[in-house]
Amino acid sequence: MTISQRRSAVAAQFDKAGVDGLLVVRDIHVRYLTGLMSSNSSAFLTSNSIDLYSDGRYALMAKHVAPDSDFHDERNVLEAAIKTASQRGIACLGFESAYINVAQIESLESLAATHGVRLVPLTNLVEDQRLLKDDQEISDVTSACHITDRAWEQTIEDGVVGKTEREIAGIVEMYFRKFGAEDRAFESIVATGPNSAIPHHHPTDRVVVAGDLLKIDCGAKFNGYHADMTRTVVVGKAAEWQREIYAHVAHSQQSAMDACKPGVDVRYINDVAHGVVAEAGYGETLVHKCGHGVGLEIHERPFLGSGDGILQPRMPITVEPGIYLENRGGVRIEDTILIVESGYRRLTESNRELREV
Repeated sequence: MTISQRRSAVAAQFDKAGVDGLLVVRDIHVRYLTGLMSSNSSAFLTSNSIDLYSDGRYALMAKHVAPDSDFHDERNVLEAAIKTASQRGIACLGFESAYINVAQIESLESLAATHGVRLVPLTNLVEDQRLLKDDQEISDVTSACHITDRAWEQTIEDGVVGKTEREIAGIVEMYFRKFGAEDRAFESIVATGPNSAIPHHHPTDRVVVAGDLLKIDCGAKFNGYHADMTRTVVVGKAAEWQREIYAHVAHSQQSAMDACKPGVDVRYINDVAHGVVAEAGYGETLVHKCGHGVGLEIHERPFLGSGDGILQPRMPITVEPGIYLENRGGVRIEDTILIVESGYRRLTESNRELREV
């Protein structure tokens, strides 16, 4: 699907929504529909045109990445879009109400009324389209995952003992860029020893020592698309309790992935993952849902276990159960997978067996 086809798919929903066009205010959605990523942008979409608004800092970039958009050099990108809509004879203009604040809404409603345009708050027109990735998007997520695999493996091969959590995070992210990523997908989580029991720990100066569980949750970003992977290793020889919780998490993740196939409710996947952990006697450690969609955002629909949704082919999601024992350590195993007609395909391919380093 081309960017132009994405726009057509969104515009095809206008009649049902009762609007003549859409004011796109979220920067990620502007990128999705035009190709331009800007810190100051909006777009005005009709059934047969796209107007792109950003300031002069992005004019040359827009010329290259969004050649089929009508670019407007404007600072006040929202007001400019309203004026264009009025000039085009738009009576009812939808806008992305979830991504605009009260003050902006009041200002736009006043301006729209002056120009004879009625604003209609809308949600999920673009988000619904983004649920299923086209071939290019799948390729970009896959590339991000491959880079993540390589960076993880190289970081472990370099050795971790004696390094701090912050050092390891920096090394992982250095390898992301070395292997072709544009950036990290998010702040890498590196947690060792008791810190590994904190699901979203921020790296510190704690040094990795023998006997630690070492949890690294990281991902590369490629062409705007994200990867997400977590691996937990044991530094030195694994203790029995470490082997035990690792085995339960591995069983939980594999059971949940085996349940991933088209037509399955996302809440069921979460129930499967959590059921395995609870049956093993660690239900009290369940502090997060077991996965989410990935794409232009690191966390996007569908959210496994915390919202409605049915798995469909072309959905990249994560599956990431964990067990966390306060003051001792925790294990999380996470992969980005792609839903396909036959079930799923792993996009992060690093070894998931218990590893002693």
